[in-house]
Amino acid sequence: MRKKQNSELEKIIQELEEARQLAIKNESPSAAISASMGKAKVIALLQDKIKEGGEEAEKYKQILVDFV
Repeated sequence: MRKKQNSELEKIIQELEEARQLAIKNESPSAAISASMGKAKVIALLQDKIKEGGEEAEKYKQILVDFV
């Protein structure tokens, strides 16, 4: 289940970045801001999971490193 959750987070991050890039290309600032805010929420979630520690913390750290 955790591995699936990690891949889902990675997929969400990638989709948000693609949406942000498309919004920039189409000169749609509100859509770009929305995608950026979505990414910020995912980063905050990852940071919270890392702070909680546990077995999954290293996986979340790697997702965050790959993301940033």
